[in-house]
Amino acid sequence: MITIAAEEHIFLKGFLVRLFLSKQQFFMNNFLTITFGFLFSLSSYGQGKSVDRKISLQDSILLRNFWTDFKSAITLNDKDKLAALCEFPFYCRPCINDKTLKINDHVTINVTKKLFYESQYQEFLDSPIRNEIEKHKSFETYIFYPTFDNHGKRNGFMFSYTIVAPSKKWEGLQGFIYVSKKSGKFKITGIDTVP
Repeated sequence: MITIAAEEHIFLKGFLVRLFLSKQQFFMNNFLTITFGFLFSLSSYGQGKSVDRKISLQDSILLRNFWTDFKSAITLNDKDKLAALCEFPFYCRPCINDKTLKINDHVTINVTKKLFYESQYQEFLDSPIRNEIEKHKSFETYIFYPTFDNHGKRNGFMFSYTIVAPSKKWEGLQGFIYVSKKSGKFKITGIDTVP
């Protein structure tokens, strides 16, 4: 037979277990709500403002002129025309593969006009850039993407080209040529790669 004290003890024990579980459930519900709210606010904050892809009429005309000259220089293998489209010195990530360089332990190379004429012009005439140029029969503004400085101000444009196509084993290698407006014309200010 269970005594009254034992019944009270069992009741009290059950009450404490239910109280503990309800407090634990309350804590977990609040914890999950706060966590999801925090994650949602982070994802909302990280979205930023939508990027303005619009290209002004003036920039569109200047980019068309750049593209026409660039395409012509590559088609004709014209170093002088290519040099005229560059703002020297400019940085170049894929140029580190140049075997003619005496010192080649850098992540990027600062391409001077002299270095351009010695060997770096070849980077533009190799098949990855040439193939990208040939894909576009005529100029379209979608070829260019706006670039921004650290303060979110537009500072030029870039266009991409495939260096190594993606495969099942590797994500590939993408190149980017950056152009900025210099003295009323767009000029090449850098070449980069990802990854």
